[in-house]
Amino acid sequence: MTGMKTALCGFFLIVVLVYTDSFGNQGSRIEMRVAALIEKMVDKKTEQQAFADLESLGCPAVPTIIERMDDRRKLPDPRISLRNKSPDAFEGLRHYGPEKVVDALAAILNQITGQHFGFIYNGATDAERDKTVRGWRDFLRTTPFAKLCESG
Repeated sequence: MTGMKTALCGFFLIVVLVYTDSFGNQGSRIEMRVAALIEKMVDKKTEQQAFADLESLGCPAVPTIIERMDDRRKLPDPRISLRNKSPDAFEGLRHYGPEKVVDALAAILNQITGQHFGFIYNGATDAERDKTVRGWRDFLRTTPFAKLCESG
């Protein structure tokens, strides 16, 4: 009986996703994915993969990440490594020690967009985090969607 329930739930999920996509609701699908990945960031077993998966969503996820970034929950493992995309890089990876979800999201947003509104990637004060979140939200409000990732 459990197998039948699982199969039925899986079928229902596929129908919902196909129905949603057929009406062009890509945004809501990305919003759900970003929300789920942020939840996985606070679980030690899934944290590192969540960082990679969030970055892989790329520019379409930037608005949702910014909207959800003021999350002050503590990360279980304060480490994140991101590929160094700088042409002058002498190392292949950039390593940071974010303390809270907001710190890691700022690093991921910097990775995707190339923008920087405060160096909180290794932890920060609440005032520094507030300023960084405001900077990202101002950037989102004043930048056309097509130009969000021009520097990234």
